[in-house]
Amino acid sequence: MIRIITPALLILLLTTQPVQAQTPPPDWTRAKSIYDTNCAACHGPEGTGGKGPPLAVPKLPRAPTDDQLAAIIASGIPGTVMPPSWHLGPDGIMLATAYVRKLSVNSTQPAVEGDTAKGQALFESKGRCGNCHNLGYGPNLSSIGARRTAASLLQSIIDPAAEVSEDFLLTRLQTRDGKTIQGIRVNEDSFTIQIVAPSGQFSSFRKDALAKLERRSGETTMPSYKTAFSADELKDLVAYLSSLRGEQ
Repeated sequence: MIRIITPALLILLLTTQPVQAQTPPPDWTRAKSIYDTNCAACHGPEGTGGKGPPLAVPKLPRAPTDDQLAAIIASGIPGTVMPPSWHLGPDGIMLATAYVRKLSVNSTQPAVEGDTAKGQALFESKGRCGNCHNLGYGPNLSSIGARRTAASLLQSIIDPAAEVSEDFLLTRLQTRDGKTIQGIRVNEDSFTIQIVAPSGQFSSFRKDALAKLERRSGETTMPSYKTAFSADELKDLVAYLSSLRGEQ
């Protein structure tokens, strides 16, 4: 009898067979190969982070237990760039889980140079960052320090178009009566599209009522702050953003 492993069955197998119970010890060569192939591009070869959050940290907020980490690897995190990896199978996911835990051994939270209080003041005043981020026109920053490295945050501040998430796809619409609207795509299906404007106003349109629909990948309305802030101010702003780690 052939047993077909569905994503739901895989998660059930993982949660009923704890990673801690593995014997003999993991095949670290294979575990590293799985990590390098499936995880390193976003989380970094050493787990120090990049497009994805750092994994070489003492505690993963979303996955304090091995079972929770395995389930996240299997099913991904909806609404984020973290994809499901259930195709690795139970053994592959357990090896990936073990390798991520190995990265955290003896790890410490990296120190970030800068003054967080000054950075918060810059965020709220000179940068006027909340004008977009607090209205849903930019990413929620309440736990950005747990999701991004200091180097990645700095890049987004000085060169925001370098890496733009599909979750914040800039979209330009033109209605049949000639009105043009630009905003961030919130949702889209075969018949409709919803966007949020810089003002925070949400709008929904039927596609058959539009004269033009442009999805502007790789573009962003976020300006570069490379010349707006001094080198010390950039350090302070990054230090503040790095301190935003949500509930720990």
